[in-house]
Amino acid sequence: MWKTTSHEVLGIANGKARLCFGHEDNPGRVEETVTRGDVVVIPAGVAHRLMEDIDGGFQMVGCYPKGCTWDMAYGKKGEEKTIKGIERLGWFEKDPVYGDDGPAVSGS
Repeated sequence: MWKTTSHEVLGIANGKARLCFGHEDNPGRVEETVTRGDVVVIPAGVAHRLMEDIDGGFQMVGCYPKGCTWDMAYGKKGEEKTIKGIERLGWFEKDPVYGDDGPAVSGS
């Protein structure tokens, strides 16, 4: 599943988990272990999911840019128009964690 109408920021509130980005069937996927205090910026169109709650009690909070709503897409027939909308999305104007000059907007 992925979002098509907004980029997403995940704040890890509790625990430790292994997350998958790029769909688990994708040989180019990225798997990362995250822990409390981590922040993950996920561009619209990037599939992501929880693979393993390592310690139990994993919790995260999903956040979206002001004025944006979110949806879910699964790559199924009939979603082509919705998925095409990802191309029209702009990027963050400010880094969701660091503000004006953070790595999400400066590229570093």
